[in-house]
Amino acid sequence: MKRFLSIFLFLFPYMTLFAQQSKITGKVVSGTDPLPGVTVRIKHSSQGTVTDSKGQFTLTAATGDTLVFNHISFLTREIPANGNSTMTVSLMSASQNVNEVVVVGYGTQKKANLTGAVGVVKMEDMESRPLTNPGQALQGTVAGVYALQSSGKPGDDGAVLDIRGVGTFGDNTPLVLIDGFPGKINDVNANDIQSISVLKDAASSAIYGNRAANGVILITTKKGVAGKLRVNYTAYYGSQNPTRLPHVLNAVDYTTLYNEASVNSGGTAKYTDDVIAKYAAHDDVMYPDINYFKVYYGNANIQNHRLSISGGNDNVNYAFMLGRLNQDGILVGTSYKKTDFRSNIDAYFLKNKRLRFSGKLAGNLGVKNEPTDLWSAEWYATLAPIHPLRNAAGQWVSVNGERNYYGEIKEGSTSLTKRYNFNGQVEAEYKIIDGLSAQVTYGYNVMTSKANAFHANVSLYNESGTTTNLVSNLNVTNETDVQSLLTSLLKYNKVLGKHEFNLLAGYSEEEFTYDWESAYRSGFVNNTQRVLNLGDPSTQTNNAGSYDLGLRSYFGRLNYVFDGKYLFEANIRKDGSSRFAKEHRWGTFPSFSAGWVISKESFMQNLTWIDLLKLRASWGRLGNQNISNYYNGSDILTSGQNYSLGGTLYSGVAVTAMTNKNLTWETAQQLDFGIDMYLKKNFEITADYFDKRTKDLLLTQSIPLTMAQSAPYANAGEVQNKGIEAAITYRTTFSNGFKLRATINASHMVNKIVKMDVAEQLTSPKAIKTGAAINSFYGYKMDGIYQISDFTWQNNSDQSIPYAERNYTLKPGVVQVSNYTAQPGDIKYKDLNGDKVVDMNNDRTIIGNQFPKLTYGFNVNMEYKGFDLSMFLQGVQGIQGYTYYEIATPFSGFANMGDWWLKRWTPENPSNTLPRLTLDGARNNIHSSFYMENASYLRMKNIELGYSVSPRILSRAGISSLRIYGNVQNAFTITKFKGFDPEQTVDQTRAQAFPQVRIMTMGASVNF
Repeated sequence: MKRFLSIFLFLFPYMTLFAQQSKITGKVVSGTDPLPGVTVRIKHSSQGTVTDSKGQFTLTAATGDTLVFNHISFLTREIPANGNSTMTVSLMSASQNVNEVVVVGYGTQKKANLTGAVGVVKMEDMESRPLTNPGQALQGTVAGVYALQSSGKPGDDGAVLDIRGVGTFGDNTPLVLIDGFPGKINDVNANDIQSISVLKDAASSAIYGNRAANGVILITTKKGVAGKLRVNYTAYYGSQNPTRLPHVLNAVDYTTLYNEASVNSGGTAKYTDDVIAKYAAHDDVMYPDINYFKVYYGNANIQNHRLSISGGNDNVNYAFMLGRLNQDGILVGTSYKKTDFRSNIDAYFLKNKRLRFSGKLAGNLGVKNEPTDLWSAEWYATLAPIHPLRNAAGQWVSVNGERNYYGEIKEGSTSLTKRYNFNGQVEAEYKIIDGLSAQVTYGYNVMTSKANAFHANVSLYNESGTTTNLVSNLNVTNETDVQSLLTSLLKYNKVLGKHEFNLLAGYSEEEFTYDWESAYRSGFVNNTQRVLNLGDPSTQTNNAGSYDLGLRSYFGRLNYVFDGKYLFEANIRKDGSSRFAKEHRWGTFPSFSAGWVISKESFMQNLTWIDLLKLRASWGRLGNQNISNYYNGSDILTSGQNYSLGGTLYSGVAVTAMTNKNLTWETAQQLDFGIDMYLKKNFEITADYFDKRTKDLLLTQSIPLTMAQSAPYANAGEVQNKGIEAAITYRTTFSNGFKLRATINASHMVNKIVKMDVAEQLTSPKAIKTGAAINSFYGYKMDGIYQISDFTWQNNSDQSIPYAERNYTLKPGVVQVSNYTAQPGDIKYKDLNGDKVVDMNNDRTIIGNQFPKLTYGFNVNMEYKGFDLSMFLQGVQGIQGYTYYEIATPFSGFANMGDWWLKRWTPENPSNTLPRLTLDGARNNIHSSFYMENASYLRMKNIELGYSVSPRILSRAGISSLRIYGNVQNAFTITKFKGFDPEQTVDQTRAQAFPQVRIMTMGASVNF
């Protein structure tokens, strides 16, 4: 391709000399009115002109040139110069973006007629970003959506998505529908997506009833269109590296500080000066100075290839897509390879295309490799620098006689998972009469997963001179998950004068079947033949399980528009779920919404700077059934329960889990008020206020330990999410052809548990407490550091007594800590009840929030003379992270420490933020605000520079377009967070993690 491009670039000057030139005259109009001041230019050229007062222009151009027409407040249009001497060009007002069609539940609507809160992702901005998971496209792009990338691990780097907050104690994942079929967002390739719609409020989501309480994401994939065959090939290559790894101590600092902590704890120095000198010399592998982050993490390659073919005629349209992703991981032993395909075919029959048949096939194979003990590998990456990796003989060295996960990974302790996913859909739609049609869709999805988790035979050298031999073992797990969906729709659309009606009635039936089996053996001969029957048969164990679920639904919708000004919509859905007992199986979920297009009123006509001003309001109820117990309405017998009968032990079954047959749906009730405004100065503004209350929350109920059964679920309380969200877009094209589009969006949301019908769960470092956000951080509040002035000692005026030999006693009135006897340099905690003693029953409180107060994003796109530049900034504010144990806690386990501990409290450095060092867990392991960090950040999520080669250079080779580009994902981050990346999942409280990745790629996209 490079050679081909070089030849054409060389020939370009000569080609243009012989190009056929002709004079073109024309007129530019809007409707029937002439448009003066329109810039008319040849694309990728400075040659151009401007229309006169009658909208007319004259220009000389060559056959094959593209003429670009742009004018402020009008959409840019490009038309090829085909040798015609005269032409009439009609430009559309930019305000006609309101007529854009938006995908909604079971259909589409004009943007101008929407009464619900629907966010749309512009997928054209995502086409060349290295998105390994489509969920990443939602980060910072839709107001009210908090998308958090879970990690940088290949194959598991999807985004955790919260739409308008977390309204449940269980699974808060929104319902994702891919071409109408429920699925996982990572089962569709981002390049195959035509549009993403996010249904945020009850009015837009209620048509999906029992599964919509957490919001709905509608993904529509690309289809073929009538016309000539179109072929597109895109590819990128790149490199990945961790966005952030904490700064830690070297061996000399670690051993020096350890000695200090040991003395402070009443012991003696462990490392002599001679030993510390050996660590400093760096000439003995048994006295190393290793930054284990650099051992476990490094740079990794990534490449992606995508081929799509589309086209069609009046009767058949088709689109075929095929892709391949190869991604190495930045953590040793990790990689991911994915091959996927998709085909969409639409065929039309009978007169006026009254009968349509559609078929959709899609599938992917993902092969993921990772350490068998992944968490332990992440943990050992935090190792102190003094632990040897290998000895002088090249043997792997155990850490304190235990494990060496890096060596085990290198010897073959890895897990290989192959995940197959196939989805097929068939659909038929018949237009009975004008405006009335019937549609039937059947979809089938099957996912199978085969995991092969192997522990290798490894010999570890112990520093005592002995060896530890780890015996190999293999665990094999197979899973099969089958889902089917039958949907029948009856749709009716009618316009009667100023009245416009849209009616929908439907029925759906969904079934789920899941099966799994696992088997285990140990004692394999070698580390290369990971086949189950090669292990020792005497060690064999196996297990299995399965479940079946079902959903049945009836639903309907009415849309009414009068005179294009007054909008009304009503939805209702009745759902039945097999998860609940028969008496509580069915739920009904209605919604109502209305809109008023004020800009169409006569009294607004003098305000010429407004194209659209619309007010919206909605109310509705949604349902949620996402809990881990699939049969919570039934008593389940568990096998493997032993009984003693007549002195003999027999195997039997028993009920081991309590059930709550009165359990019912979580119900989310949401109120929304919104405004949409389009200005003639190319501004689009939308804003919403929402109040979402989730009632009958599903939560495990506490029971006495004497019950000897697992606790049942209960409808436990109510959570509120309320806030505001807004987005502003500005787009324009300047007279010189420079195009600019910028969008900024922001969301502010407050999450609060309004009431609890079961006992609060006040456990550190996270708690479920009334009046606080879900899973808020909970513990003591740090109130500085105890200083020497807070104490008296043997002779208070005798400063000659060494610090370590003083017998300190707290002065009267100074707050005590019940956990230990305070000494100078220890953390001081707030006495919340005023009794001068800090204890866990009276002085713990909410110390942090895992959900941001503000999320925001800024996206800017620029184009000029073939060059394009895009930048995307994304950030969160008012969020806390908890960095505990490894790195953050002094000398925890085998772990290193953050280099910020060099500024710890000492008599010579009386810090009021970092305590003295000790080896005392009673002091170090107390959950408090000391371990809280400000996790707010601003990230350059993506920056890209591209160049589109002139079509005149490419046309003779049959290439319609060629774009080359460079891209940086996660380019830089501004944050005060000291640990790993501040973008971390809400369940993370320890200081080990799989870091996020920075991806730098070069790529190209060519169309034939």
